[in-house]
Amino acid sequence: MGFLTTLNKIRANYPGGWKRYARGYQGDKTPQFVQPTSPDDRRSQIPAMGLKEYWYPALPDSDVGWKKPVGLKIMGEDIVFFRDTNGEVQALWDYCPHRGVYLSLGDCFWKGYLSCPYHGATYDGNGECVEFITEGPDSKMVGRLQAKKYPTRTLKGVVFIWMGDGEPVPIEEDVPPEMFDNYTDVRNAWNYWHCNWMIATENTMDSHNAFWVHRNAVWMLSNRFGGRPRTPIGYKGKVVNNKVITAMGGADSYYEKDGKIPYQMYYPRIDGVWPLHRWRLLWSWAFEWKRRIRRSRPKFEMDPEWQGQRLPCIIRLSHWDAFITRWCVPVDENLTRVMYLRSVRQTSTLGRIYEWLTWPIGKWIFCFNFSDQDYDAMRTVRYQHPEYLSSTDSYMVAFRKLVVEHGRGLKKTVEVAEETTAERLIHEAEAAMGVDSQADTGEDQERLPAHLRVIR
Repeated sequence: MGFLTTLNKIRANYPGGWKRYARGYQGDKTPQFVQPTSPDDRRSQIPAMGLKEYWYPALPDSDVGWKKPVGLKIMGEDIVFFRDTNGEVQALWDYCPHRGVYLSLGDCFWKGYLSCPYHGATYDGNGECVEFITEGPDSKMVGRLQAKKYPTRTLKGVVFIWMGDGEPVPIEEDVPPEMFDNYTDVRNAWNYWHCNWMIATENTMDSHNAFWVHRNAVWMLSNRFGGRPRTPIGYKGKVVNNKVITAMGGADSYYEKDGKIPYQMYYPRIDGVWPLHRWRLLWSWAFEWKRRIRRSRPKFEMDPEWQGQRLPCIIRLSHWDAFITRWCVPVDENLTRVMYLRSVRQTSTLGRIYEWLTWPIGKWIFCFNFSDQDYDAMRTVRYQHPEYLSSTDSYMVAFRKLVVEHGRGLKKTVEVAEETTAERLIHEAEAAMGVDSQADTGEDQERLPAHLRVIR
């Protein structure tokens, strides 16, 4: 026992004091995911491990070599990836049907074949045992052992896998169209969030937190509002072909007066303003010219079926000259693998070089600096507890309804109420404000009570 430890105990101050176990053994870890059980809550009908009957991004093609297989968990299932004799990445259940050991701990001694580390059962890209090394060339196990195979497809350097039990749908149904053309430069990045996939997916269109959560993100520092302006009106969602929900107007100019949205607003019940300071205005004006130039250029138009939140866990945004995709892939109930795609249509070699040179810093700005602020804010969501929602949550609740009612292969276990408590709360919030939640004008400024005045 060290001297300092002994001294602290003498002082009746166990090392770390009261802070060491302030949250019990959990510490600062993400709380365990627990699902609601009430039939009045659509969250109770969303599979904790995700919707299986879809194609999902698995890993970069470049990370699968010839010598060693790669093990990966997706939706609670252990998968092993290796290259077949044609060089294509194939996927099997990471389970040898002989004795059940991890195939991913084996080797690819022979090009195009995967050998189990226990007895040398050797499988081809279709999962068929073609040799059983420890029994010699006359082994009767050959042709009798069959490892479960998952369909795969490699597109633009990303390996996609079909996780369903049924026949795979055409991959074009689940993978963005730019992954199939020759004119779009696509870059990918990967991250992990220690939370459930649905919590991660729901967060993306939670844009009314921008001037709070993302106010100091590098991406937002040039914007005088640090993102979307404050408003008590949420985005309304429009469902397209039972696959995607797109955002309609969200009354961004709700607090507009005399043609301007105020930078600081006064909050009377705390006798304070937000933002606390006006430093951002010293430089944000200089970036207005860039926004004007960008708006003057033709915007990349995205197919409505790929704009917004799409089943099973895809978020798609058009960022003027690029398409941004965030894919929240379930690993297990408490872990999500996040893949980002930045897609830019480039027809020139110079343009492709520019994307290659700028991608590292762009990747950090968006995929980590910006997105990890989302993670830090949302990771302690306790999904099992009741929610008291506002109009700004309407888009999220609509997406939950899309998942429950239109998720491929999802079978309802209980009948959910026609209007859940969450939806009723949102409707009541909108009615209480007495405004058209579809409107995106400043006309409702005059309807505000006097105490909700704004300041410049």
